[in-house]
Amino acid sequence: TYSNGTCYTAGECSSKGGSSQGNCAAGFGVCCIFSVSATASSVSENCTYIVNPSYPSNYAPTSTPTTVSYTINKCSNDICRIRLDYDTFVLDGPVTTILANIDTSGQCSTDRLTMTTTDRTNVPATGGTATYGHYPYICGTNTGYHSYLDLSCTATDSATLSFVIGGATNNQWKIKVTQYSCNDPGVASQQGCFQYHEGITGTIQSYNFAGGNQLVGQNYKNCIRQEEGYCCIQYNVISYDMGGGLADTVADCVTAGGIGGANRCSGAALCSMDFIIIPGAGQTPSGNPGSQETYERFCGLNLNALGFPNTNQPIISCECPFELSHITGIEALSGIAANSADPPVGFSLSYSQIAGGC
Repeated sequence: TYSNGTCYTAGECSSKGGSSQGNCAAGFGVCCIFSVSATASSVSENCTYIVNPSYPSNYAPTSTPTTVSYTINKCSNDICRIRLDYDTFVLDGPVTTILANIDTSGQCSTDRLTMTTTDRTNVPATGGTATYGHYPYICGTNTGYHSYLDLSCTATDSATLSFVIGGATNNQWKIKVTQYSCNDPGVASQQGCFQYHEGITGTIQSYNFAGGNQLVGQNYKNCIRQEEGYCCIQYNVISYDMGGGLADTVADCVTAGGIGGANRCSGAALCSMDFIIIPGAGQTPSGNPGSQETYERFCGLNLNALGFPNTNQPIISCECPFELSHITGIEALSGIAANSADPPVGFSLSYSQIAGGC
């Protein structure tokens, strides 16, 4: 894949440790590409690429497990946000979701990427001390996805990306690192958003959706920038399978038509694991006509504002800011179908903003 660069003079590019690839500024400058690959490397230039050792070939460590880590330092003192674009991201996927793996399904037990910053140091952990991290971990196939990390205003704050590699195959990554100033007018509104989407229309997917299996330890927000003149947002299902909602109700959302005979897979009482949250969800901009029931949590096999599991229907929210949260179990996924050929893959939703007088 191609790489974006920064226009410098040839001398500046060389002194900064970049690589000249083509001309810019009518031939007075060069397109300077910054990249690092070796473990313990540091990033200090904006628009730097982090690639696996041996890139573009697969990374095959001499021993496993091994850890490859990178430190991202602020390119200037006023940096508050870091965007990670996964131009290439292929690791081993999570533990498959079948009945035999009920205690570990969805865990990134072979390979994983964890992210920390100076003041956000917790990473997801499983086992006896299971806990969410400040940021989720990811594994599997996530090419084309992105993530955001928050930094404080302290000049020395940094971020660390750590790849734990437990296998000799499926170890490829190319990550574009972009840094944003605290003075950027959009940065403050983005804080706390692990994914941030722009545009009137777009697509939101759970991590490793392309790999076909949901991940544990997810607890983050997708945020969509409200475009001028647009007051509501509509979500439509491309693909959706969140599995069961309760740790002790493995198959109800998949095989029994609803949790506990409630004929729905929605609501905080029934969706306590592996769910999405859409604030202000309804069938119309004004809610659910003819029904007093409103839900913001959704699990199961279908997405419907009323929570009925037998059909997908568009969901509309007029609650701003536009957000969609994704939460899964800490140790294992709860939605294991009796038919193990149908694992909970997560979600792929299209969104479209609705114009109106706000």
